[in-house]
Amino acid sequence: MTKTLTKVAAFRRLAHERQMTSLIDRDIIALGGDFIPLRSDWVSLYYDTGYKVCSDDGSQYAYRAITTRGELLWLVFSTGKSRGYHSEASCPVGAFEEAQTALAHRREVKSRWDDVTSVARALRRGSLRFDVLIEDAHNSPLCAMGTRHFLRSVGMSRITRISGFKLAWLMLVEPQLGFVIHQAALRESVLNEPSTTPLMDALTGARG
Repeated sequence: MTKTLTKVAAFRRLAHERQMTSLIDRDIIALGGDFIPLRSDWVSLYYDTGYKVCSDDGSQYAYRAITTRGELLWLVFSTGKSRGYHSEASCPVGAFEEAQTALAHRREVKSRWDDVTSVARALRRGSLRFDVLIEDAHNSPLCAMGTRHFLRSVGMSRITRISGFKLAWLMLVEPQLGFVIHQAALRESVLNEPSTTPLMDALTGARG
């Protein structure tokens, strides 16, 4: 079981990530003046405000960060968005691409959110039944790190499958789970691409 990283250890790891920095400077950096704690999308972390990389077009920027469980990542922000994306890419360029793809995917799903909530309502009522797989979460716009941390927080870190009924109820607590339900609904052909395709007849009664 992974232990929680102490603040001192986290700061040392982040200081070591600084590029072209002397050992003496890293020791000074490790005192923590540049490191900010943050918890978002189920992930608790520290990010280094002194290690910031901007994309070529200026639409994104990323901070080097580390979770309280010792996982290194890039915390990517896009223009106009207050919440960062957690990317485990090895370099900021890869992190920018990953975050941009996820953002576009989120916008696509959001454009049919009424359908997603109808599917969830039908699952809760029992008029629709299917299981949700861990692959659905991985194929959704949610970051892999956030998914892992969420499952751990609710005591389901080892699961690979959950009933749609249970996940639909959890969605009332955490609305972002709708992205996972959407992906499962696509796999089950309850919803179809493109996003303008209406719900299957099985959901007609769920809109009331």
